This record gives sequence, structure tokens and C-alpha cells, in this order.
Amino acid sequence: MIILGIETSCDETALALIETRGHEKTADGSGGNAFECRVIQSLVHSQAELHSAYGGVFPTLAKREHGKNIVPLLHKLLIESSVGSEFSEVGPPSGCPRGPTSENLTNSQFRDVLESFRADVERQNPELFESFAGADFLKTVPPIDRIAVTEGPGLEPALWVGINFARMLAALWSVPIIPVDHMEGHILGSLLPSDATNGVWQKLYDAPLPAIALLISGGHTELVKISKLGNYEILGRTKDDAVGEAFDKAARLIGLPYPGGPHLAELSHKAWEEKIPSPVKLPRPMLKSGDLDFSFAGLKTAVLYAVRDAAGQKFPSANHPSTTDHFELSDTFKKGLAHEFEQAVADTLDGKLRMAIERIGAKSIIVGGGVSANHFLRQRFTATAGEYNIPIFMPSRHISGDNALMIAVAGALHHSDAKTPRLIRAHGTKRLGI
Repeated sequence: MIILGIETSCDETALALIETRGHEKTADGSGGNAFECRVIQSLVHSQAELHSAYGGVFPTLAKREHGKNIVPLLHKLLIESSVGSEFSEVGPPSGCPRGPTSENLTNSQFRDVLESFRADVERQNPELFESFAGADFLKTVPPIDRIAVTEGPGLEPALWVGINFARMLAALWSVPIIPVDHMEGHILGSLLPSDATNGVWQKLYDAPLPAIALLISGGHTELVKISKLGNYEILGRTKDDAVGEAFDKAARLIGLPYPGGPHLAELSHKAWEEKIPSPVKLPRPMLKSGDLDFSFAGLKTAVLYAVRDAAGQKFPSANHPSTTDHFELSDTFKKGLAHEFEQAVADTLDGKLRMAIERIGAKSIIVGGGVSANHFLRQRFTATAGEYNIPIFMPSRHISGDNALMIAVAGALHHSDAKTPRLIRAHGTKRLGI
């Protein structure tokens, strides 16, 4: 079975193709021993440079750019993947009929589908509709058996672009469509041994259960109990800023460009190399709260006060609360503060992770989300797993951020959960397991 994954939850436009064979894992975790998949192609178009002027993701801009870029990205994906030729020698699993292949749709058929979605899509996503209408390559139906698309959580305007695109493709190609939870995608992406687009068959890592998943990204910070794949319970989550958001905001206060997390981590590493001491002591929020929730707003505010005090100036006016253009900060101070911030985040996340491991008797750790690319955090979590003598699973750099490969894998897990295209809706605040 060949699955097309679509991801537009934030500021990455992403598409991927995978092929599966054997029996996909079901919601109760059974039937997974024979399941294998291979990566055909995975593409991500980032909008980070466009959003840097805003110091964060601007939803309306993200929506517009998704609409402009997603159809050309699909064309590129199909050309580079050679779907229907070298990747079609292995047939679909037993009981999973392949969708139509090598079929050319007539102009009339294409127009009929366009007209059926015009009222819904043209007004909501005009860039998408215009691009779709002019894409003659869509009239050739590729050998795709399922379309998996992120339905949430995320920015709703951005989510709707991917959903509307998936709905139109599903109707045009007569292919079932599967709505996917973005956070489950991060969990499964961390269990994929390789993201290499070389067509090598691979099984997902078999994480001993129950597992504790720590999901850390720009929009989420969650601790999730995994009893079985498809069975999730959120044990703790952030009450305000997500950890990735805190990284970006702290970086901006120091004067670093967006996205700030990687730049802040680089400064922190330089502080470690140069043995620069911390200029302040930052809080480790909620470590003694007794629960598994997080809060990073106070940590961000502590960084702001440290920057203000170091610059010898008052807090910026209400009209410009986040600008630091007039702050004169030494490189030594920036490096030391970046390292202290990263240490504070690591202590907080690791402390809560340890509490969660002990609370549920976790037999493995799964870490997912864009912040999992942070080298210092990966080392810290690996050391913790070693202390508890349990395995830890973390994604490759490509899969750590938002991508469609993880969405396609999640679609394979739920391959029988197809929904009527017009019933799929964007759920910006969707909760994992609900």
C-alpha cells in the first residue's frame, strides 16, 4: 500500500510517500510484527525566513504560503519518487486493494471535481484553489492507496489548506482519506529507524510498554503514557508557553533571529566550550508542584529581566514589549545566559520526565517534536534512560520537526479509519487520545 502524507499544521509545507507491506499495527497493538514500510520520498518546504520578520509564525501568511506551495511540491514529489515505476514492484498487502493506477482523467472529470469544491475552497483558500485548477499533472492518477492528512492540533488556517488539498485529491483520484493527529505523528516518527529515501524496508522500533512519551515542540510540551500504540493518555502538559516557544522568545530577547532555538543552543555550546559562567540563576519552574504539568512563561520573563538588568535600562514600553534593538549586551553575557536558559529547560524537562517514569513504571522513553533536535537535551535524556536502564527512542533531525513522513506512518497505523472527505475538519486544539 502506498500512502501520501500531507502536513500543514504550522509553517512547514510537507509531503511524503511511503509504501507498506504486511499487517499494519492496529489500535490494540496487535498484528505489528509483520508490518514494514519504506520511505519513497519526503519533502519539506520551510517558511521560516518569511516569518522571521514577525519573530514567530504569522498564521495568515502561513495559510497563504501553504496554498501557493503545496501543489508544486506534490508535482516535485511525484517526479522525484517515480511512483508507478520502480516503487511498484511490491503489490499491496492482502485485503488492501490498490487504488487506480495509470488512469488519465478527462478534462470534464477534472472540472466536475473542481466545481464540487469551489464553494468550500475557493473562498477559504484561493491560492490553493487557483494552483490546483491549473495543475494538469493531477489528471494522471498515481498509484496511491491512501491519503493521510494532519487534522490537528496546529494553526487552523494552516491546517485547512492541507485538509482541503487532501479532500480534493481524494475526490479526484477516488482514494480514501485518513485524518491524523499531529502529536501521534511525532510519537511514531521517533520509532522510525531511518528517514532515508532509499526504499529500504524497515520495521518500526518495538518500544517496550508502557512507554512515556515526552513531546516537545514550538506549540506543545506534553508527557504521554502509551499503553499500546493508538492508546494514549496525557499525564501532563504546559499551562502556558510551550518549550519551543520559550526557546524562541528567549532567543529574541537576547537579540537572536527567528527561529531562535538553534541559535540559542549554539551560543550555549560556545559558553560551555569557553567555560563562561552563568550571569544569573534562572528558575526551574514547577519542579516541586507534585504534578506533571509544565510552565515556561515565568522562565521567559526571568530572561527578560536579566536582559533588562544587564543593559541597565528599564523594561521596554508597552508599545514595544519584545524589542531588544536598544539593548547593548556583551557576547559573553549572551553566551552565559543562553547556557543557563538551556540548563534550566533541561532540568525542568528531565525532572518531570523522571517523575513520569516512576509514576507509571515506564519501560521505555519516546521523545518527539522539534525541540528534540537539541543536542544538549538529547544527551540529558539519554543519560536519564541509562540511569533507569530503559531504552530511549528519539527521531532523526529530519523527522524531529514538522514533516509529512510521520503523518504517512500514522496513516498506516490507522489505514482502515478512512473518513468521508467532506466530514474532515481542522481541530486546532485537538488533544491526543481524544
